[in-house]
Amino acid sequence: MKKFLSIKARVTMWYTFSMLIITSLVVVFLISFSQQFSKKQLQEKVIDIVTDTVQNVNFHNGVMDTDMDFYNNGVSLFIYDIDGYLIAPRVNKGIQVDSLLEDQTVKIVDSIGEKWLVYDLFAAKENTNFWVRGIVSMSGTRQTLSYMSFAALAILPVFVFIIAFGGFKITKKAFEPIKNIAETADTINSGNDLSSRIKIENMNSKDELSHLVRTMNDMLSRLQQSFETEKQFTSDVSHELRTPIAVMISQCEYALSGKASNDEKEEAWEAVLKNSKRMSDMVSQLLMFVRAENGKFKPHMEKTDITSLCEMIILDMEVMAEKAGIKCESDIKKDVYAVCDEVLIARLITNLISNGIRYNKPSGSVKLSLDCDDDFVIINVSDTGIGIKKENLEDIWNRFYRVDTSRSGEGTGLGLSMVKWIAQIHGGNVSVDSVFGIGSQFTVKIPIDIKN
Repeated sequence: MKKFLSIKARVTMWYTFSMLIITSLVVVFLISFSQQFSKKQLQEKVIDIVTDTVQNVNFHNGVMDTDMDFYNNGVSLFIYDIDGYLIAPRVNKGIQVDSLLEDQTVKIVDSIGEKWLVYDLFAAKENTNFWVRGIVSMSGTRQTLSYMSFAALAILPVFVFIIAFGGFKITKKAFEPIKNIAETADTINSGNDLSSRIKIENMNSKDELSHLVRTMNDMLSRLQQSFETEKQFTSDVSHELRTPIAVMISQCEYALSGKASNDEKEEAWEAVLKNSKRMSDMVSQLLMFVRAENGKFKPHMEKTDITSLCEMIILDMEVMAEKAGIKCESDIKKDVYAVCDEVLIARLITNLISNGIRYNKPSGSVKLSLDCDDDFVIINVSDTGIGIKKENLEDIWNRFYRVDTSRSGEGTGLGLSMVKWIAQIHGGNVSVDSVFGIGSQFTVKIPIDIKN
């Protein structure tokens, strides 16, 4: 049966059934308690009235004074002699019950279709022994209890219905996020759109399901971002590889066509070699990114002479700068050391300088500066190049993004994203200050020592 019912229906049924049992038990207890309480009150009333009556009975020369009230607060009173014969009242209205006289005994007797509460008390006055009996009908109490039982039976179904309806509404509202989760999952499952989100309107912001919904929405946002990044990444890689591959194919075809001279063949092979190196460098950097994203890349941290590293890099980059007609300058502080991955820091500096050369103006300059304070090594690379527009400053860190698309055939498009990644895995950061048409300045700060 359970497998055919929803959780909402099962919770509602269990809640209703539990409340029905509890309510029924409470009603039975209240009726039973009321019955016992009413009976006790009735007993106390009869006993008190009979006791008071004994005090009011008077005899003169063995004859009872009948000048008294034999009906008090619903209790009928009878006086008997020692042998059990009725003395008073003189006029018997037929209320007597057929029961033995028993001293100080409360009992229930059935008579003339009713239940009666009877109390007998033996007493003696002026050398005369007598019995006083009090009788009261229990029909009033029974009628009251019957009304209570009828009212309980009449109200109980309504009460159960209200409980079931309220429980269903509460359960339905509580499980609304589950329904939204299922609908959103179906929407996503039916296509490739990860932009759908679970609705959280009119939900209690502090309950567990709301927390689950917010967590799942955050997860969907990350999945969507990851999915879109992957699609963009695949598209960008395809685009970046298409150009060098097309160049290599065309150069090889021309060199093998038999129409090319030896010099032209040499130029073709040089073009093939240049594009092969570019593709190799791109694949190497991409593999490094993939390993880092998978958590498999571990930088090799050791104490490194940053001053010597910068001096060596600037000497190597002067050749590239000279070919481009760019002047290479430096301002390197002596005896700067840091715990870092030397290969990665070298690549960071090289990428920044290469970028400064590639996007510079004719006869421009690139300057590498090295400084430090108590906590950080500060690497600064400035250029007199084309600069970056303010609206593009956030985009330059994206893979394959180029400020000047006309130079898409140069570099891999991964330089600045690699710079940012290297700075981050060293616990540092990179920032840029640029004026479009005037130049740019990149500042990298990495900790002198890795703090565990």
